[in-house]
Amino acid sequence: PIGGASVTIKEIVEELAKYPSIHVDLIDTSPPIYHSKRMPGISFEKIWRMLSILQNYMWKIRNCDSVIVLANNLFVTTIVFILLMLARLCHKPFYIKPVGGDFDLYLATKMKPHRDYLLRIMRTADGILLQTQHLKKILTELGCVNSHYLPGVRSLPQVTKLTKQQSKFLRLIFLAHITREKGALTLLKALQILSKKNDIGVRCDFYGPIYKEIQKEFLHEVEVTPNVRYCGVAEAGTGSILISNYDVLVLPTYFICEGHPGVIIEAMHAGVPVISTNHRAMPELITNGKNGILVPVRDSHALSMAIREIAQNSILRKRMGRENYNRRHAFNSNVVVKQMIDIIFPQLI
Repeated sequence: PIGGASVTIKEIVEELAKYPSIHVDLIDTSPPIYHSKRMPGISFEKIWRMLSILQNYMWKIRNCDSVIVLANNLFVTTIVFILLMLARLCHKPFYIKPVGGDFDLYLATKMKPHRDYLLRIMRTADGILLQTQHLKKILTELGCVNSHYLPGVRSLPQVTKLTKQQSKFLRLIFLAHITREKGALTLLKALQILSKKNDIGVRCDFYGPIYKEIQKEFLHEVEVTPNVRYCGVAEAGTGSILISNYDVLVLPTYFICEGHPGVIIEAMHAGVPVISTNHRAMPELITNGKNGILVPVRDSHALSMAIREIAQNSILRKRMGRENYNRRHAFNSNVVVKQMIDIIFPQLI
C-alpha cells in the first residue's frame, strides 16, 4: 500500500536493476485486501496466503544466491523462521530487513520466551539490515552482532536544480499519512495559535490519505484554521519536487513505528528545512538548529514557536535548507544500495 515502506522497497529494487550482474526475483507478500480492511486473528485467507508464499519461495530459492526478507513485526513472528530454515537447508545466505524502526518496542511487549524466540531468529540470520542507528545499537546490545545500519533511502529527483517562487507568506507543507500519530492535528492547533497572534503570515498545505478515524475532526479543523488547505494525495515519486515549492516541511510525528521518514529525505533533496519532533530516530536526520528544528511531541505551543522562529529569520531558514541539502548524499538510493550489496555480495564491489 501507499507509504514509506513500499516506496523504499521500490527504490531498492529499481536501483538493484541497474546492476547487470544482479537479478531480483521478487515475491510480493502484501495481502490483496489490505486497503479495504485489516484482518485480525487467523483466517482462511491468511493461511492460504502463507502457503502461497512458501510454495513460491521454495520454487525460487533453488536458483538464488541470497535471500532478503523485508518484514514487519508480525511477519517476523509468523513465517520468517520457516523461510530461514529453508534457506539453511539450501545453503543460502539469509538477511532480514525490518520494515520501520520499532522492532525494539515490539520486543519489549513480549513475554521472555517469545522475545527469546524472536532474538534467536535475528541472531541466526546472516545479517539484519536496520534503518536507524538507534535500533542497531539496541539489537547489538541484545546480542545481535550481525546488525548493520542501512539508512532510509530515496532517489534523487529528476531535475538539475530546485527553485522556489517568492511569497510574502511562509509556506509550510505537511506530506504524510494524515493520522493523529503523524501530528496532523498538532500542526493545525499550532497554526490556530499563530493565527491569533496575527504577527506573521503563514500558509500550510496538507497532502496525504486521510485515515477514517481522524477524517471528520481533521476536515473540521482545516475548515476553521485560516490559510490552510487539504490538497489530496500527492502522486508517488514526486515528493522532492512538491516540497521544493515550499519553505518548510513540518512533520510533528509521534508515530510509534517511525524510522527514517522518506519525506524528510525528500526534503533534503529539495534543500528545504524541516520542523519535526524529538522522537525515536528523528535526531539522526535533523540536528536541532542546523538543518531544522525539533520540538517535543504533541506540543502545539512549542511547534508554533518553532514556526514563528523560522518565519521571522529568513537567513536561518536558508542556512538550514542548505545544510539539509548537503546531507542528502548519505540517503541517496545509489549510495545506500551499494552499501547493501557490499554487505550481501562483497565480491561484486
